[in-house]
Amino acid sequence: MLVLLLGSTAGNTSNYYVLGWSVAVLILASLVINFKRLNFTWPHLLLPIIYLISSGSIFAIITDSTWRLVFLIVASVVFGILEMKLGRESHFLQNVYLLSVFGLYLALFAVEFYFDLQIWWFVLAVFALTYFLAIQGFAGFDLPAKKYFYLLLAMICAEAAWGLSFWPIYFLAAAVILFCFYYVLWLFAFSAFFGRLTRQKVYWQLALVTIVLFLTLSTAAWKPLT
Repeated sequence: MLVLLLGSTAGNTSNYYVLGWSVAVLILASLVINFKRLNFTWPHLLLPIIYLISSGSIFAIITDSTWRLVFLIVASVVFGILEMKLGRESHFLQNVYLLSVFGLYLALFAVEFYFDLQIWWFVLAVFALTYFLAIQGFAGFDLPAKKYFYLLLAMICAEAAWGLSFWPIYFLAAAVILFCFYYVLWLFAFSAFFGRLTRQKVYWQLALVTIVLFLTLSTAAWKPLT
């Protein structure tokens, strides 16, 4: 991962075709290796794919060469640990999953910002991505009701993204806000499925998200309205 993604850069610029092919090669390699190692447990095979796409997207967004290198070193180490822990339930894998969700939302908002996507394409992309992420997020247990949460989560996040597209904030702040929506809904639903949702947990998580949103909006750079 370190060699392939680093090879897609030249100074402060990226060859996005090389970067895309590098991520594709990494995904294919992880699928082949993990297929043999885990006997095709699809939800577990999905997590490395999400992480690699997210890491490649963030790597493309970062413009400073020093920070790119730092990020790539950390991302490569995390990927190595992810591969060692894959196939077992752990808080580390849950945290990697949530970081990957944020990275993918950040990539979508960056694409919308830089390429000025039509709002309907952007909302549909958020809906499809969230539905895809929810499949991985609720993997590991079988309950018929969870398929409805795929749709509910995707609809709420798509509507939130539609509203955020009208806010005069840049893509980083918008991605943080949308991720907070996803995080709260996913965590509460996940906890409820396992009977671990308590009033104290609801209050604590809502307070934590409120602090994150306050810090994000109070320090965010706002786009000019004209």
